[in-house]
Amino acid sequence: MRQQQSGQVLVNSEEIKQIVRDENYELLVQRSEVWGQELRRQKLTRAQIRRVYNEVKRLQMRWDPVRLRMLKPRLAYIASRQQQEARGGQLLRQILTPAIDAVFEAQDENGQQQRFKVLADLFEALLAYFYAAERQGGR
Repeated sequence: MRQQQSGQVLVNSEEIKQIVRDENYELLVQRSEVWGQELRRQKLTRAQIRRVYNEVKRLQMRWDPVRLRMLKPRLAYIASRQQQEARGGQLLRQILTPAIDAVFEAQDENGQQQRFKVLADLFEALLAYFYAAERQGGR
């Protein structure tokens, strides 16, 4: 994964779409580790990530494509609320927005639900690595 000079991790939206579209779990795990650690480093709060994750879990229990689409404005709001030195919300938005787009690129509802499962798995891996980084670095 390439890095900018400032040390921030670059996110490739096509790579994220590929993970969701192709169910590429090897790449999902590799990138989730890097992104989860970076979310922590960029000062995303537990409350911010849990709020979005809880909505994804609700969608797993009861599929509603409209609610999934509405996650995009919620992510934009989280990204806009952070201070200049904290960019975790922006990074979370850069990761999840293309994943949401990939879900809706499927032609039928079954395909969308299958891709949503991969998105949910991606988010679960992000959360796990975020918490692991938090434990290593202290709260």
